[in-house]
Amino acid sequence: MSDTNEPDPTEQQKTDPPAPTDGQQGDPADSRDLGDAGKKAIAAERDARKAAEKQSKDLQQKLDKIEQANLSDLEKAQKRAEAAEKSLQATQSESLRLRIASKHGLTGEAVDLLHGTDEAELESRAARIAVLTKAPNGPVVPGVGKTPAHAPQNSNDWLRNLAKH
Repeated sequence: MSDTNEPDPTEQQKTDPPAPTDGQQGDPADSRDLGDAGKKAIAAERDARKAAEKQSKDLQQKLDKIEQANLSDLEKAQKRAEAAEKSLQATQSESLRLRIASKHGLTGEAVDLLHGTDEAELESRAARIAVLTKAPNGPVVPGVGKTPAHAPQNSNDWLRNLAKH
């Protein structure tokens, strides 16, 4: 016999459990060979694996929630973009309507009457409204060209007549 502390290779083969085959894991073929320390180690390994699987499952659920939140943020952004596009379209439409009204000299209530879906329709309506609301040539003085129904009898009558009308 030798004085070295190395175990005999034949003894080591007897104490090592056989390696799992066909991808098997878990209990060795004979758990009686493990002893108390080996059983505790396997139990600890199984507990650690269960904890890791549970943690993995929890993290996956959190990731799914985050993805759903991001999706809802994406949907919110899409709705804001659609609202902005509608607002832009309405602003452009109003700008076109006011530009055409100004071009045809429409003001006040005449501008409110101007509506349409495209530039050609707005142009034709603005031209029609401009013709209908066109002021007569020259300034208009109310009452010019009319003669009073009766002549004033004194100098105060004309003032009273103005107050009545």
